[in-house]
Amino acid sequence: MKEQLVRLERVAGELNAWLLVIAVGLTVLDFTVLVARYMPSLPTPPAGTGAAAAGQLVAQPIPTKTPEAHS
Repeated sequence: MKEQLVRLERVAGELNAWLLVIAVGLTVLDFTVLVARYMPSLPTPPAGTGAAAAGQLVAQPIPTKTPEAHS
């Protein structure tokens, strides 16, 4: 009977360690959700920017000043 109690104590000790790890993980997750909920949302980018519109952009040549244009 004493051997069974010793085994039960050992299993309970290991289980307590796992429960502590799970409790800390859930606390971190809860804190992360709380912070994310109360942070202001980021502004939406204007249309025509970002990866979706990259194929729609057309490169325009840069105008250069030449001496002939001033005469």
